[in-house]
Amino acid sequence: MTRCFTLAIILIAACSFLRATDLPVTDVVLFSSGVGYVQRSGTVTGDAELQLSFKTEQINDLLKSLVLLDLDGGKVSAVTYGAKDPMSKTLRAFAVDITDNPSLANLLNRMRGVSAEVTATETITGKILGVERKRKMVKDEVFEVDTLNLMTDDGIKSVRLEEVGAIRLLDQRMNRELQDALATLATGLDNQRKPMSITFSGTGERRVRVGYITETPVWKTSYRLVLDDDASLLQGWAVVENTGDADWRNVRLSLVSGRPISFVQDLYTPMYIPRPVYQPQTFASLGPVTYDAALEVREEDVAAEGNGAISRRERTARPTRAPSAPAAPAGPMGLSGGAAGAMMDREALQSSVASAAQARDLGQSFEYVISTPVTLPRQQSALLPIVSGAVQAWKASIYNPETHGKFPLQGLRVKNTTGVHLMGGPVTLYDAGVYAGDAVFEDLQPSEMRLLSYAVDLGVEGEHKDAGGKSEITAFRIARGNLLVTRKHRRTTDYTFRVKDARDRTLIVEHRYLPGWTLVEPKEANERTDTHYRFNLKVDGGATAKLAVVEEQTVVDAARVSSIDTPVLVGYLHTGRLSDRVRNALQQVVALQNGVREIQQQREQREAEVKAISEEQERIRRNMQQLDRNSDLYRRYVTKLNEQETRIETLRTEIIDLQE
Repeated sequence: MTRCFTLAIILIAACSFLRATDLPVTDVVLFSSGVGYVQRSGTVTGDAELQLSFKTEQINDLLKSLVLLDLDGGKVSAVTYGAKDPMSKTLRAFAVDITDNPSLANLLNRMRGVSAEVTATETITGKILGVERKRKMVKDEVFEVDTLNLMTDDGIKSVRLEEVGAIRLLDQRMNRELQDALATLATGLDNQRKPMSITFSGTGERRVRVGYITETPVWKTSYRLVLDDDASLLQGWAVVENTGDADWRNVRLSLVSGRPISFVQDLYTPMYIPRPVYQPQTFASLGPVTYDAALEVREEDVAAEGNGAISRRERTARPTRAPSAPAAPAGPMGLSGGAAGAMMDREALQSSVASAAQARDLGQSFEYVISTPVTLPRQQSALLPIVSGAVQAWKASIYNPETHGKFPLQGLRVKNTTGVHLMGGPVTLYDAGVYAGDAVFEDLQPSEMRLLSYAVDLGVEGEHKDAGGKSEITAFRIARGNLLVTRKHRRTTDYTFRVKDARDRTLIVEHRYLPGWTLVEPKEANERTDTHYRFNLKVDGGATAKLAVVEEQTVVDAARVSSIDTPVLVGYLHTGRLSDRVRNALQQVVALQNGVREIQQQREQREAEVKAISEEQERIRRNMQQLDRNSDLYRRYVTKLNEQETRIETLRTEIIDLQE
């Protein structure tokens, strides 16, 4: 007895059991596509079994991406997890099918032939024959009631189900099957978490790692842009949520801005192939206001706007503090106490909050590696600084009639000089230390420029109107019986701006770009996106400026020469745009059309005469029916009909000739 007990202790100690806390989360990589890579790291000694628990919806990603490492000479022996079979299929495997939540009557019908003891007004022991519906009279009303029929030693006995107090199955096998089916149904209710066991085999102390992809909230970014005389400061923060089941304690955190393809495939649910009786079926595989960036830009126009800082005119327009006035004491976070003082001091902001991330270019993605280990309890969120650097910014007023027909928006042209990729997000702007407004931009690559708008510029009024257009024919050509007419359409849009205050403006006018139309005036735009032209316009304070945008479109219309109406062809002959060969050809066509028209008129005249003669003959025949055949009038009508028939024959012959 002692020897066996000692042997059991040795066997238990041979394979130690590890909990999730023994292998903590050490590395987390969050992607902007809604997934994250989680890595657990630790050490094991000898053979060890790691017990983990995951949500049911995580199992599919786990089975698709699980990576296991047993370093220092160890091996990963097995990974086991709680299987998942469709509940309906599992329940149908029992002798008593309760898949469809059967009523008591249906359940008893499914157990016909099973021995049972029924307690009602008396105790009856027998085999279940089945349940039938019988009529029952109650106060002159007929009701149907379920009645259980049992085969007993004394014959068949019936008892109403409404009178039955208890039913005990005497067949132990059937009783056990029903109990097991109910137990399976109960376990199916607990589908929130599933256990997973990972076995590591080896000797001595070894390093092990467990990595997997799981669904995570999309990490987000927000920015603060502080405009300054020399260089504007951009500070970026990442919003990170730990919605997992484990705390992050000194975790190495990386944030990746990219769009890796990620999908979910159901690997957890067992798949069963429907098979016909004689011919196997082949398994079918399962199918798995922002501003656009400029496509074309003239660098000299951007350079002319400034040298990376807010323009001198903008600086002189700001309120300045008198030299003798003492500085107001700053409050927390560099906030000033006075209304005229700065809400946000650039130098204090830059020295107080430094970027905690190192940026790395991953080709199609960009990674921010958080330099300091992150500690974040589960179901908690954090705001982490990832960008802090100077950017170039030029002030401008952006007018787009599709955004606002009367006022332009105060905005900036920002160039990303931070050297890192900036993921899109909201931007809060501070100008002269005072909150100026909010903006938003999409992903911004290093050295890329983008427009931001953050407020309505009420100091400028603008209007736009369609000045109309014109169309003219520029060329004619005949090919294979088709007349090709080249037309040039021209349209003009007039923009007018009036600056109501004394501050000079740089206006960026966005004009809708339409494929197929060519810009004529101005000869070229300062920028072009895939949807708009952009024109820079300098306007002095209190002055008015105008911009006319002229576009042209060339269209070639083709039509069969024979199908064009004569008046249209005559109009073409008077345009003065025809070559001699085309003019001669069109003149011949007009002459032929006139000849055809004359022949058509002659045919129509003869057809009208035939119709009139036919109507006259119908009148004569009606009159003849009332006359004596030997009368002079009757003979006169006969003569006239004979002459008319001769005329009709002549006309019909001429009509055929004219048609040919």
